[in-house]
Amino acid sequence: MAGLTSSAWGCLEQLSRSLRVDEGDLQATLEAIARNATIAVPAADAAGINLVERAKFVPQAVFGKAPPILDKIQQQTGSGPCIDSSRDQQIVEIARMEFEGRWPRFSRRAVELGVHSMLCLPLLADERTIGSLSLYAGQPDAFDEAASGLANLFCALAALALGDAQRTDRLRKAMNNRDVIGQAKGILMERHRITSDDAFDMLIAASKRLNRKVVDLAVELAETGHLSVT
Repeated sequence: MAGLTSSAWGCLEQLSRSLRVDEGDLQATLEAIARNATIAVPAADAAGINLVERAKFVPQAVFGKAPPILDKIQQQTGSGPCIDSSRDQQIVEIARMEFEGRWPRFSRRAVELGVHSMLCLPLLADERTIGSLSLYAGQPDAFDEAASGLANLFCALAALALGDAQRTDRLRKAMNNRDVIGQAKGILMERHRITSDDAFDMLIAASKRLNRKVVDLAVELAETGHLSVT
């Protein structure tokens, strides 16, 4: 692609290599995406990663002063370019923030913070997680065709990196849950002289009775030696 700087190519290459890291940390991956976005897309001065979790807009990582302030406004109002891009999985571009009328409160505060153009790109990590990568610039009309093309390429690689980190995170949590449930079963087996299946049935029965997750009860039992009965 014409117009790419050596630093931009280097950033994209670095992110591509990170896709092969099996033990990638989720939060570290999110922060790296936000930080590297401003290197890969030189027009951007700041960046943010936002995800939609259970129909809620949840900021995940930011780089720069403006994104957390503007994310808070979007959470308060329930509207904004990052929300629209995340929810609708569409590109949202603001060429001149001072003329933006779709989100008046957001655009006024953005101008006060020195943000004069934005580019929000949909981020599809996997079939369960959607969100957006938002780029902020101090200059109007900052994201020309070349910058937008580079941002799209970076976003595609970021989505792969994020999806890989999320799968690793879910696997790690599943293994931890399995371990703590095993500890809880061992306590019940020793205490009541029962089988592994009977101990697990006790946890399931308590979970249904208390309307709590089995793993939460297992953590409580492993940490305190007690299983809630009410």
